[in-house]
Amino acid sequence: MVVALLTLLVASQQSSRDTLAIRDVAVIDVARGTVVPHQSVLIVGNRIVAVGNAATVSISRRARVLDASGKFLMPGLWDMHSHAVSFGRTSLSLYLAQGITGLRDMGAERFAEAKAWRDSIAAGQLIGPRMRIASPVVENQRWLAAVKRMSDAAGTPWRLYERFGPASPDEAVRWVDSVAALGADHIKVRNWPSPEISAALMRRAAERGLPVVGHGNEPFPRCGVQTLEHGIWPPLQVSDAARDSLWRLLAANGVAMVPTIDTWPIRLDPPDTLIAKLGSGRIAGIAYVPTETRDRWREQLLQLKQETPMDWIAIYRGEMRNVAEMQRAGITLLAGSDIGAPLLVPGFSLHDELKLLVERAGLTPLQALQAATLSPARVMGLQDSLGSVETGRVADLLLLDANPLETIDNSRRIHAVVTNGRLLTRTDLDQMLAQAAAAADAR
Repeated sequence: MVVALLTLLVASQQSSRDTLAIRDVAVIDVARGTVVPHQSVLIVGNRIVAVGNAATVSISRRARVLDASGKFLMPGLWDMHSHAVSFGRTSLSLYLAQGITGLRDMGAERFAEAKAWRDSIAAGQLIGPRMRIASPVVENQRWLAAVKRMSDAAGTPWRLYERFGPASPDEAVRWVDSVAALGADHIKVRNWPSPEISAALMRRAAERGLPVVGHGNEPFPRCGVQTLEHGIWPPLQVSDAARDSLWRLLAANGVAMVPTIDTWPIRLDPPDTLIAKLGSGRIAGIAYVPTETRDRWREQLLQLKQETPMDWIAIYRGEMRNVAEMQRAGITLLAGSDIGAPLLVPGFSLHDELKLLVERAGLTPLQALQAATLSPARVMGLQDSLGSVETGRVADLLLLDANPLETIDNSRRIHAVVTNGRLLTRTDLDQMLAQAAAAADAR
């Protein structure tokens, strides 16, 4: 049902008039943190062709006009750490309905499906956020063996089919060549192999023009990585000076951080409490979660019971401190939700992440918005096409009923979304949500 709706939307948008005019809107400049009122934005195809005073911008009588008086226009949001394919096809509708027009898929057990989604969206055959997709995930061999033992002890199926543990530098080089040929946009490392193997992987990836992204667990490289994910592991229980030295080194080397603060609830409550919560309906967006996804969440929560007990509250406090310190040290922070992990719902959890970046990491609303718009574009080298509302940029846009610079909660007050030049009205978005809920119920 969701696929049918997305296909209908593609057909209707392709047959509409070429020019979309968003008239008399307040444009948010996410670089400067200013609001320019009474602007009109003209879009032809998928590009912004004019931004200017509503009193002087000429709008063709053939254009489709959206009266946006009293509304606020900003760049569409990015989720920089997602496992959307793992969640399922409904993730595309859920993301767009929450104003997320771009995502990095960070590796799943279905690389071919991720590639098909990315390419179909790029070709205009499917409506969804533009996608950057990871290679199948690199692990170290020791970790793969440990997880296999945990799965056996929990009595849950082994699902880590598309993981690779290189045993030598030569194997790592051949791996990079293989995933480059497969069409990955970046290489994802979850548990770093030995320094020698990791160095060979990094060198070959640079030669092939493939960014490397990875978890910050030792022995992770201090330079050459595009982004580190989640945090630094083991947690840094070291002196203030040692942490500050590391943050400044990462900042100097241009390594960005995707902290995914919204993942912490699955560590702060016991697994049995979280499993009970799954059936309670007390999770934002749970009505849109397919049954098979909920079942997989239960499996993951059961596996957590096999882990060695740790003081997660103390670790959480340390991680929140680290994120705030990284921000002050000049490390670029990026918004990511880790969709695919238990209890996280596409789109909804990205807005939770923005709120937590403000409340826990001390970012201003502007800085949180930058972490989901301008900063992703800059880190990925896309700032000439995305991340701002300017002439010549691709029209990935979010139209809001209230100003998110005043309070980050206003990022949820979505009036319309423009994805690659296609307008999705509030009616369209509500219909997509209704279809996603129906599809989840049907399963």
